[in-house]
Amino acid sequence: MSYILDLLLTQIFGQPFLLLAIVVFIGYIAMKQKVSKAIIGAFKASIGILVMGMGSSALIANFGKLLTVLQNTTGIQGAGLNTYPTMTASYAKMDAVLGEGTGNSWGIYVLLIGFLMNLALVALRKYTKIRAVYLTGNAMIVQVGISTYLVWRFLGTGMIPTILIASFITALYWGIGATLLIKPTKVITGGADLTVAHQQMYVAFAAYKIAPLLGNPEKDDIEKKKLPTSLNFLQDSVLVTLLVMLISTAVIMLVVGKDGVDWLRGADGFNQASYKNPVIFLLWISITLTANIWVLLAGVRMFVGELMMSFKGISEKLLPGAVAGVDCAAIFGFAPKSVVLGLVCGAIGQVIGLLLLLAFKSPIFLVPGFIPLFFDNATVAIFANKFGGWKAAVVLCLCCGIIQILGSMLAVSMMDLTWWQGSADYATIWVGVIGIFKFIGGLFGIPVAG
Repeated sequence: MSYILDLLLTQIFGQPFLLLAIVVFIGYIAMKQKVSKAIIGAFKASIGILVMGMGSSALIANFGKLLTVLQNTTGIQGAGLNTYPTMTASYAKMDAVLGEGTGNSWGIYVLLIGFLMNLALVALRKYTKIRAVYLTGNAMIVQVGISTYLVWRFLGTGMIPTILIASFITALYWGIGATLLIKPTKVITGGADLTVAHQQMYVAFAAYKIAPLLGNPEKDDIEKKKLPTSLNFLQDSVLVTLLVMLISTAVIMLVVGKDGVDWLRGADGFNQASYKNPVIFLLWISITLTANIWVLLAGVRMFVGELMMSFKGISEKLLPGAVAGVDCAAIFGFAPKSVVLGLVCGAIGQVIGLLLLLAFKSPIFLVPGFIPLFFDNATVAIFANKFGGWKAAVVLCLCCGIIQILGSMLAVSMMDLTWWQGSADYATIWVGVIGIFKFIGGLFGIPVAG
């Protein structure tokens, strides 16, 4: 009996690559798809999980060397702003205490139960007023990792209470945030029956409300104006990711100086003594980090595509008429100039935020990441421009960039991670959520875990 329980709970349901495959298989069968299609989808989900792990492990290891040399040289704690590494860094903290694979397993359960709770909140929309089902799987995966670690870190709870509490707060975040954006998203898309479900929902809603006070959407609509063609490259996500890595790595190399760069070349660093020219070494590090990110993203896309197909089928069967919450990128085609404007102004805002950290001698140095920088500010710009014109978009995206840095610094200091989400909601309302859980844990004298 103990062998069977271990097989089911640890070796099957405790392994994300198997658990997600089972969920995908059941989802396809529930939609009356062919068994062969269900099997293929299940295997693709499994492979995607493992590919994601490979990319994430490499990224965390390589980026960690930059942060190590930064801390050893200057005494400044470093943290990168990116979504997926934050999830795996959270799980690594849990695994160090609870055992290898524990964090990931708990997180998958939070994902499944949180999704069912989101469906329940929509089913009870007469009372909850929640109408949106959150279906952006790549964001869901990251968010449940943070929620799981957050609850465990400050409340010190075991598996079941951690999963239930983390599932509930995540489901509330999904349902309320996506519901808030139903009305403005319909205006932006010209009547499409969908809403934005991502990681800047509450900040985008604030932009929708504040933008009319800052400008005239009829007179100042950026979509009706001509932008320089030289800015078109900013829509290439691979190139911009590389650009962000180049700038970030160059800054770190300048800060740590020759001795720090030599350490990075050595055996304890990247073990790349042949790259004696600092420019070539800078290029190698930046391209390596970019490649790590894209391997990670390739894995995410593989399993999320299959998982969301299952989730969408389940939600449509259980709740016909509910509003689907989709990736913020779904609205980018309706406002391409706003996307570029948001990226540029958000980047300037983040630079201002970093300068403020240096000016006030913050003990934490943050390295910006492309995902929060691009997706957040592009989305905020679309909502701001539609309801307040380009002037509102410029002001709000500058503010968003600054908030992403300052809010993330607070989150990093409380969560003790070398990576943080960096997204707008996770630099604002989630900082408050972290503070609440930290206060509750302290009130009851619960030792901080991790």
